[in-house]
Amino acid sequence: AVAFVLCVVLCVASAWTDLSQAAEDSDVKQEVTDLKSRVTHLEQKIESDENPANRLLQSTLSGLQLGGGISAGFFHASNPGKDTSGSEFLLSNFLVQLSSKDTDLPVGFVGAFGETSTPSLLSAPENNSHFDIEYASLTLKPITDVSLEVGLLQPNAGFENTYTFYNKNIILGSVASQQPYNAYGARVDYDIKGFQLLVGYYKKRLNQNEYSVDGITPDETWEIGVRGSVLNNTFSIYHYHPKSVRNLTGVFVERTIKNIYLAINIDYWNWDDKMKNFYGSKSSIGGAVYIDPRFGHFSIPLRLEYIHQGESRIYIDNLETKHIYAAAITPTYKFHKKSYVRVETAYVYADQGFSDKNGNSKNSRVWLAAEIGSYPRLFPFLHQMLRQSLPRMSLCLHLKYHNHCLDNLNRAHFQ
Repeated sequence: AVAFVLCVVLCVASAWTDLSQAAEDSDVKQEVTDLKSRVTHLEQKIESDENPANRLLQSTLSGLQLGGGISAGFFHASNPGKDTSGSEFLLSNFLVQLSSKDTDLPVGFVGAFGETSTPSLLSAPENNSHFDIEYASLTLKPITDVSLEVGLLQPNAGFENTYTFYNKNIILGSVASQQPYNAYGARVDYDIKGFQLLVGYYKKRLNQNEYSVDGITPDETWEIGVRGSVLNNTFSIYHYHPKSVRNLTGVFVERTIKNIYLAINIDYWNWDDKMKNFYGSKSSIGGAVYIDPRFGHFSIPLRLEYIHQGESRIYIDNLETKHIYAAAITPTYKFHKKSYVRVETAYVYADQGFSDKNGNSKNSRVWLAAEIGSYPRLFPFLHQMLRQSLPRMSLCLHLKYHNHCLDNLNRAHFQ
C-alpha cells in the first residue's frame, strides 16, 4: 500500500512538473512572439516617412552622386632616359568623386580625391604616390543660362582627359602632353542658344612646376573658349594663356558615324614675347587624329599624331627635335559599359628626342602597355545599401534598453 501511494505521488509530481514546464515554455514563446511583433512594428515605423531624421537623411543622400574610377596596369617604354626605369606597374588612376546630383539647383558642387600616374608618350613610366584633392568647386547660377564656378578647377582647354580611364587610349598622346592641368580660380559659363562661352581666370596651379621655364613661373592664367554642336559635330575652340610664358590656341571636333567614332585635335603654341630670347623659334603646331571602330564589346582605337615644333622646344627640350611623329593602337574589350581591359602598343619618332639608360641619344621610342579599369557611377548601389541599413541601425538604438537588437533576438529564440 505504501508503495502504491508513493507511485501515485511520483506520477502526480511528474505530471505537474511537465505541465508547469509546458506552461512556462508557452509563456516564453508568447513573450518572444509579442516582442518580435513589436520589433516589426517599430522597424516599419522607422522606415516610414513619419520619422523626420530618416526622411532628412534619405533626402540628402538622394541629392548626392558618387563616382570616379580606378585603373592599373603594366607600362614599358624603350629608351626611357639615363638611369631611368623603362618598366613599371602603375596605379595609373585613382579618383573618388562626390557631386551634387540636381543640376537645376542654384548651387552645386563637385570634388574629387586621388592621383594619376599615367605617362605621356614623351615621358617615362613613374608611380605617383601622392594622394590629394584633384579638383573641388562650387557652381553658382545667379541667373538663367549663366553659371560661376569657383575653386580648384579642371581646364576647358585640351581634348584628352587627365584621368585617362575616360580616354580611348591608355597613354596620353604627344599633343595632349602639353595641355593644361588643374588650377585654382574661377570660370564663368554663358549658354547662348546651345553654345557655351567660357571665360576663366586662375592663380596658383595644382602642379606649380607646370609651364615653369628658366625660373619663370606664371603667376596667373586666363582662358576663353566656346563649345557646342553643329550638324552632329561636337566642337570646342579654346585659348589658354599662362601669363609671361606662352599661349595655347586649339580646337577639337568629334562625331560618330554609325559604329565609328572620329575626332581631330589641333594645338598651336607660341612663346610669350618675354621668352623670345630663350628660343630659336617662337611657335609649334601639332595635331592628333582619333579613329575608334566599335564591334559590340570590342573596339580598336587608333591615334595618329604629328607635331612641328621647329626650334621652339615646347614638346621636347632639344633643338635637334624639329618634328615628332606618333602612332598608338589600343585593342579594348568592355565587359561592362564602364569597365574594360585593354592593351596598347605605340611608336614615337623624334630626332634625337630620347636617350637610352646610358644617356646615348635615340630617335625613337616603343611603348607597350596593358591596363584594366573601371569608372562606374557608384551612387545608386551606395544609396540602396544605406537606405536598407539605416532602419536597422536606428532599430538597434531604439532597442538598446533591451540589451539586444533583432539579430540577438533571433539567436535567443528556441533552438
